[in-house]
Amino acid sequence: MKKIHQAIYELLKNKKSGYLLEAACGNGELSKALEDIGHQVFCLDKYADPQNIMRFLKADLNEFLPYKNEQFDFVVCVESLQYLENHEKLFREFRRILKTGGSLIISFPNILTVSSRLYFLRRGYFQHFKPFRTKQLKEWDSFIYNVPSFVEVFEMMKKNGFELRDVVSLDIKLKNLLLYPFIKILYLPGLIFGKNKDTRKQELIKRLASRELLTGNRIIINCVKADKS
Repeated sequence: MKKIHQAIYELLKNKKSGYLLEAACGNGELSKALEDIGHQVFCLDKYADPQNIMRFLKADLNEFLPYKNEQFDFVVCVESLQYLENHEKLFREFRRILKTGGSLIISFPNILTVSSRLYFLRRGYFQHFKPFRTKQLKEWDSFIYNVPSFVEVFEMMKKNGFELRDVVSLDIKLKNLLLYPFIKILYLPGLIFGKNKDTRKQELIKRLASRELLTGNRIIINCVKADKS
């Protein structure tokens, strides 16, 4: 499995088995591994057509998802947000199809690393998501609509009643590790003097100042659908 799939597998391997949706499943490698450890896995994808998955539907994550309300215990979405037009709608759909207490696990490119922030400061756009291409287009480049930052994902998560449990970073670069302590210092006043105020704001600042968000080029978030009542 790819490193990103392995990390998500580790998050799920000791969980009680349940109904699991992999949204945008690709070749189905992760889905097959999760089914092998007892989960009843459902898959959807607009482009791929995996042959090793029984419960597969051809569907578009930009549209309404073809599943019942509160059907799943887990929803997994790997490296897909940057290819979608409407993130707000997708999070509403994820909330709809998840049971209360169910887990949503999403991975996406992290544009808030130290080096990415400094690149944006100099250029006005992010290094790996430029408004133009100087090299030959790769297969998926022409499909990229917009890349959400952790801030946007955090807000959509909170708006839809999800509680953040874990942030895992992957693809950590040395230059980010070296610069991390200097950027961390900039957040200290907010972390120290902002206590006992807006807890949601404090949680966001704490995450933005974390080693995970400042050093890892890819991140995985694990959140749980809370009971709004």
